[in-house]
Amino acid sequence: MTLKFYEVDSEYIKYLKENGDEKIPNIEYKKHKKFFCGIVLTINNFNYFAPVSSYNKKVHTSFLIMDKDKETKKLKAISSLRFSFMFPCPIEYLSQKDFSKEDEKYRNLLRKELRYCNKNREKIKKLANEVYKLGLKEETRKKFNICDFKKLEETCFRYINDK
Repeated sequence: MTLKFYEVDSEYIKYLKENGDEKIPNIEYKKHKKFFCGIVLTINNFNYFAPVSSYNKKVHTSFLIMDKDKETKKLKAISSLRFSFMFPCPIEYLSQKDFSKEDEKYRNLLRKELRYCNKNREKIKKLANEVYKLGLKEETRKKFNICDFKKLEETCFRYINDK
């Protein structure tokens, strides 16, 4: 399945942060609203989405999104998918990111990022699954600063039932 970029309902994110795990990222920024890549993992009937971040240093729980440097022609990290902060989200709280609303430079960056993610979707799904497993144990959650995925699944389920 093709990966896409999504924006997530602000109320849902707020609910996850307050009732599930405070590590869920803020999504409101001055220039752009944070967006997410998905579906990076489907497990226990939940679809998971990972934040796309400007953070571009290699860490065990992230997938670096690469692009060719214009001058050196070598691949360099331009952003990342942060699996330690991925979360389950029902489809009704998502909207596909509309690239046409962005300025041309940012739109081109988004296209590069998405193209790279889709070329590497098997690696992405494998790493998302590995990070999910790390997040099931408290000691590895603390070591790698990973969200409590089981608690987020319970919180997601509660949110759906409360609506």
